[in-house]
Amino acid sequence: RMGFENLILLAHAMARTLVLPPKRQIFHMADKSAGRVFSLDDFYDIDVINKEQMGLNIITMEEFLKREALSGNLKSLETGESAYPPSNRTQWDNQRLNPLWNYLRKVTKSFEIWEPTQCVMAFPAVGSDIRSVAALMHNILVGADGRTFPRPNDFQGAPTRVDAPPTERLREILAERRKICMYDDNMHANYSVVHFKAEEDGTRLITDFYTFLYFEDWRQDLWSKRFIR
Repeated sequence: RMGFENLILLAHAMARTLVLPPKRQIFHMADKSAGRVFSLDDFYDIDVINKEQMGLNIITMEEFLKREALSGNLKSLETGESAYPPSNRTQWDNQRLNPLWNYLRKVTKSFEIWEPTQCVMAFPAVGSDIRSVAALMHNILVGADGRTFPRPNDFQGAPTRVDAPPTERLREILAERRKICMYDDNMHANYSVVHFKAEEDGTRLITDFYTFLYFEDWRQDLWSKRFIR
């Protein structure tokens, strides 16, 4: 659930289409489901989300592979040539997925540096002008206003207002992290497809979205929280 909440908000903020993973058995439900395979559509009304949220576009993995992979739109990051999925397969429901993930990682960009325990994912209020958010972070790090670096205990019993200035909201969400990771024009222009890995020994977006995603515009931040809830 937490991973999906992060990814659907990232897709919206990055103006990208969200591709759902193939259906598969869920380990913790194996005894009760008797081999049944599940997709996120079984837990969320994806059709309604697609129709009601104009800024979101959600498709299945099969649709994505038919549209982008078999048409030759996905290029090898190493050679720049069109690369196709194993055996040109587009239907991966309840299949061994390592071959598919390995293929996607050869033709898409992964941002391993976006580690929720190490940085806050920040989105500027105006387009992708990261300078404003970078300046906010710099001022907090050097104590430009005379205050020490914020600690989580500073906000216990004293939460920041939802419409507080950007600096105050950034101070609250940092939770001792001293880095921000940002999505900019260069990333958007150079990488047509972004893949988020989910490995036990690597970066996983298994964290509450409101502790990882920071929006400089408080209205966008408030919309995101209301949308998820």
